[in-house]
Amino acid sequence: MKSKCYEYASVFADEFLNYFALRESQGHQSIREFHYFKRFDQYLVAENVTEKVLTAPVVEGWLRSLPPDMSTNTKIVYISHYTQFAKYLKTLGIPAFIPERPVDDSSYTPYVFSENEVGRIFTAADNIAENTRSPRFAAYEFPLIMRILYGCGLRLNETLRLRVSDADLQSGVLLVRNAKGNQDRLVPMDVSLTDILRSYIQIYRKDAIAEALLFPNRKNEYYSDMMMRSWFNRVLVKAGIEKPNLPRYSRNICLHCLRHTFAVHSFRKQDLAGVDMYATLPFLSAYMGHAQINGTEMYLHMTAENSTDIIEKTAAYTEGLFPEVPR
Repeated sequence: MKSKCYEYASVFADEFLNYFALRESQGHQSIREFHYFKRFDQYLVAENVTEKVLTAPVVEGWLRSLPPDMSTNTKIVYISHYTQFAKYLKTLGIPAFIPERPVDDSSYTPYVFSENEVGRIFTAADNIAENTRSPRFAAYEFPLIMRILYGCGLRLNETLRLRVSDADLQSGVLLVRNAKGNQDRLVPMDVSLTDILRSYIQIYRKDAIAEALLFPNRKNEYYSDMMMRSWFNRVLVKAGIEKPNLPRYSRNICLHCLRHTFAVHSFRKQDLAGVDMYATLPFLSAYMGHAQINGTEMYLHMTAENSTDIIEKTAAYTEGLFPEVPR
């Protein structure tokens, strides 16, 4: 049975495909699972695993077979996807070993766009519709998706899974369903974004049923992450933003950086307005759908690092406070 241009051939081929179908029915993009489990399926075939049992030696052997230059964070993603599959197998009565999660690679520093770069990005996104077979996506949907990512700090998959009924245009609130951690949350929008979304719905989704996708492709399915990345890379080139030359598997500038930028710019705006950022930290954490507050707290440090005026203001407050040291 072929799917996504790859034919699963291991002893778990049926379980893989059934799992993907289940995930897709729950609103998840199965293309991710196809990508991550392709390596696992190939490993099972190469190691001639014929019994429907995932033992510790098999799973740990697969993890050791991953490219040695793969970052810890990428391996964590592989393990996370595998863990969900292993739990699924256990519901079927199939034994499956679950490995320990390695420690995160703390060396990763998210890229935060400057206000100038944000402006150039949206200018490029608004003017990239030429020479394309998807004029509606290029001219309206993609620029709007970009604005939701930056204006609300949503994850890409959360944005692509939005339904028409999830947009409360009267209150200016988005309902994010079944997000990371299987949690729903309400995300208020700025009035500027609400107005743009209202115009889009009135023109393109006015007659759509409530449960229809807000941004459907031609098959009324989700747009793929791969397509979104491709378009964003075109935007970066048009905006004159060059990706650094990093080792393979390293996290580079990507769409998720708009979420990082949202958080930093939000904190920066609060600080410049005289609002205590630590007081609003729990609210922004809930807004972004973080399971723990320390997931949001790192943006406080990034805010200072990316805001010269905040540093200068802090220096003015502390002038004369500390003892002078000998030169």
